[in-house]
Amino acid sequence: MEKRYSQPFKDTVHLGQEETLEVQIETGQTGSLFLSLDEGSQIKQIHIVLLSGSQCDLMVYHAHNAPAECTCQIEIQKDAKCQMGFLDMEEAAFDFDLKVTLCQEGAYFDLLSGQLGQSTYHKHNTIEVLHLAKHTTGLMRNFAVLFDDADYQMVATGNIQKGCKEAQSHQTTRVLTLGKDHKAKVIPLLLIDENDVKASHAQTIGQPDEDQLYYLQSRGLTNRQAMGLLSIGYLLPVLERIRDEDLKKELQQTMESKVGLYEDR
Repeated sequence: MEKRYSQPFKDTVHLGQEETLEVQIETGQTGSLFLSLDEGSQIKQIHIVLLSGSQCDLMVYHAHNAPAECTCQIEIQKDAKCQMGFLDMEEAAFDFDLKVTLCQEGAYFDLLSGQLGQSTYHKHNTIEVLHLAKHTTGLMRNFAVLFDDADYQMVATGNIQKGCKEAQSHQTTRVLTLGKDHKAKVIPLLLIDENDVKASHAQTIGQPDEDQLYYLQSRGLTNRQAMGLLSIGYLLPVLERIRDEDLKKELQQTMESKVGLYEDR
C-alpha cells in the first residue's frame, strides 16, 4: 500500500492483510496519521518519508490480540518534524523495530511509547534515532506497565555521527512493575562521535508507592483498581499524539479497562 500526501491531511490506515506501507509527506505539508495494526499478516513493514518542512503527528497502534512484528523506518529531511506515539496494550507477543534517520539539518523527532505487559507474552523493542546532520533533535520517552509474568525489553539508542554539531539526543524509559515473576530489561545507549552536542538518558524500573496504593484503597478502590489508576498515569500521555478526540476517548476507555480500572463495577 502506498500513501502520498500533497495537501493537509488527517488519515487513518488499517494494516491487516497488507504487509507493507509506504508513506511520503510532500514538502511543507502538515497533518496527522493513525496507523492501526490489525488482524492479518503477522509481519508489518512501514516506511515513512517526511520531505523538507513537512510535519506529521503519527500514531502506531497494535490493535489485535495476536502475535505480531512491526518494522518501521522513518526518514526526516530538512526542517521536517515528526511527533510519534506508539501504543500496545494487547495480550500478545509483540516485536517492534523502529529506526529513525534525521537526514538533514533541522530534522526533529519526538517519540512517546506505551506498552502494557501481561501474562507470559513478550514485548521486545529496538529503537534507534540516527543523526546525520547538525542541528537535529531526537527525543524518546518510553513507558511500560508490567503485570504478572510479563516480559518487557527496550533497547533505545541515540546515535550522533561525526559533524552533527549542536544535535540533541535525549531519552527516558520508565517501567512500573505491578505483579510478580516479570522480566524487565532496559538498555539505553548513546553513541556519540561529536563533541558539540547535548545528550542524556535516564531509566527507572520499580513498584508503585505503597502509600499511594493505601490511600487509593482507603477511598474504596480494590487493589486492582488502585494499580490500574496508577498505570493510567504511565500510559495516558501517549494518547496526546492522537488528534481525533472521539478516537482518543475510545482508546482511553480501552486502556482503563485493560488495566483493571473498571473491575467490580
